[in-house]
Amino acid sequence: MKRALVYRKIRKPIKKIQRNPLTRTMTIVCVLFSILSAVIMGTIGFFVYEHDMLNRYHAYTTDVLNYVARSIDGDDLQQCMQTGVKSEKYNALQKLTNDLKETHKLEFLYIIQPISENPPDNMMDVLAAFTQDEKESDTSGLGLTDLGKYTADFYPPEVARQYIARMDYDPKVTFFPNDTEFGNIYTAIRPIFNSQGEPIAVLCADVLINEIDEGRIRFIALSFIMAMLTGIILSIGMSYWLIKRVAEPIQRISSSASAFASKSHGRKDLEVMSFNDPNIHTNDEIEDLANALSTMCDNMKAYVKELITADRKVDNLKEKVMRMDHLAYTDALTGAGNKAAYEKYAATLDWDMLAGKAKFAIVMVDLNYLKRINDTYGHDLGNQYIKNLYTLLWHYFNEDMIFRIGGDEFVVLLQGDRTDRVIELVRNVKRDMALTMNNANTSSAYRMSAAIGIAIYSPIRHINVNDVFKEADRNMYNDKTAMHASRD
Repeated sequence: MKRALVYRKIRKPIKKIQRNPLTRTMTIVCVLFSILSAVIMGTIGFFVYEHDMLNRYHAYTTDVLNYVARSIDGDDLQQCMQTGVKSEKYNALQKLTNDLKETHKLEFLYIIQPISENPPDNMMDVLAAFTQDEKESDTSGLGLTDLGKYTADFYPPEVARQYIARMDYDPKVTFFPNDTEFGNIYTAIRPIFNSQGEPIAVLCADVLINEIDEGRIRFIALSFIMAMLTGIILSIGMSYWLIKRVAEPIQRISSSASAFASKSHGRKDLEVMSFNDPNIHTNDEIEDLANALSTMCDNMKAYVKELITADRKVDNLKEKVMRMDHLAYTDALTGAGNKAAYEKYAATLDWDMLAGKAKFAIVMVDLNYLKRINDTYGHDLGNQYIKNLYTLLWHYFNEDMIFRIGGDEFVVLLQGDRTDRVIELVRNVKRDMALTMNNANTSSAYRMSAAIGIAIYSPIRHINVNDVFKEADRNMYNDKTAMHASRD
């Protein structure tokens, strides 16, 4: 049984499963790697650019505001705010801020005095820088911010709070985003102080965030394109290298292994069990894998050879054991089971009786006149006489077990439903023997006579098989006695 299992394992074909080709998988991975690299580089570029641009705008506007603040006479500006009259210093400051706006990319440069959070008129204009173009576009002068004007509802509370908060004593420039009717702006702000160090107004510079957004978009697009181009180039190179160094060698190894499995399946000819060399010389783990697979196939071939040799030895040994077992449990003259076979089988019946599942009958057959035939005609004819009886028994009990337990004694074991027919079968045997005895033309070896006893197992009367055997034996002697009485 173990040998059969080993052969089935060896002969089991390799099931081919449809998988994605390795080259296609590698190509897809490389393409995805390129896209992921582009996204990562673009995202990193976005944050780097945004941070760098904001830092530059911070530094840019901080320099402008600090430069203007150093040019302001706080006491003079406070006097102008209180009287509404522009001084010479005020006019000089106006010119300075106008020039700075002309030369610098500032959307607004102005000074205001926060009054309250809630509009209207929650802010008072102090000064605002104008370019020459802005002056020329407003010929009436009414649209330009001027000293002492109020801002009506231009500054909502949330924005006004940003300006009021900077009426502090810290000269540091701070920043906050501001969504206005002119667009999204980024406001830089710092307080202006009088000679006593008290804040009197705030100096502000606004830049449009749109410019930052546009530059950010351009930078991200450029970064994405560069990353994609770089990724594509790397992917092509990587795919080519992976296909040549990994995919193709593995495919050759797979083909060689599949061919070996196909040639080996269901075959006992060891010569066809050869592994085709995939011819891989990559000097790496893949070449080691190919060599290991080749060695494994050679070892498998040697192992199968050993199995076949061992299998043949086992078959020969089994055949010898079967022959010895046959000789040990078979009567050499008739081919029926011998006494040892009967005793072995009777032991199994004892276990069935203990388990409560036994149903059987024993028929004892004792051949008559054997000694007379041996003495009168010789042992050869006596042996034929015994074989003829076995032939008759086998004719009716070929589905049962027949044992020769002595020179002229036979035992028949019937089991299961056959037990119900035991009387009928014995009656047929006696009838046929009577026919041979009454036929004057039949030779002595074929004129059969035997005493027969029957015992059917009953759990009430019998404890073991030997009890049933003894009952059959007694019935057989009773039958023999009756036969002698009828002859006398």
